[in-house]
Amino acid sequence: MKQHSESALKIAEFLEDHPKVKRVNYPGLKSNKNFQNANKYLKGGFSGLLSFEVETKDEALSILDKTKLFSLVVNIGDSKSIITHPASTTHQQLSNEELKKAGVPEGLIRLSIGLEDVEDLIEDLKVAIG
Repeated sequence: MKQHSESALKIAEFLEDHPKVKRVNYPGLKSNKNFQNANKYLKGGFSGLLSFEVETKDEALSILDKTKLFSLVVNIGDSKSIITHPASTTHQQLSNEELKKAGVPEGLIRLSIGLEDVEDLIEDLKVAIG
């Protein structure tokens, strides 16, 4: 879990600084509204799960198509890094209005960070996001 968490934090920090990323949700970021509680209760790391949002569904799907190191599946918690688009997979049955109410914008991408080299993962995302 330590490696998952350390890599996820580095990736979250990279995404937070990327101009095409609207928002990053990761409790290990100081900018996250839950950072103080996460820092208090999540001893040993903040997990390998995070999400980020880009402007549109088409942009999100393009990023998924362009990644080379992430597996495109909906499960989480693997030793291999995973990328998914909740609005078209796990939440596909919801209308646009229901997606908004559920906090799942169309441009949302979810990542489950595995054990690959974090710099390789960041480079993969950098190329995919553009």
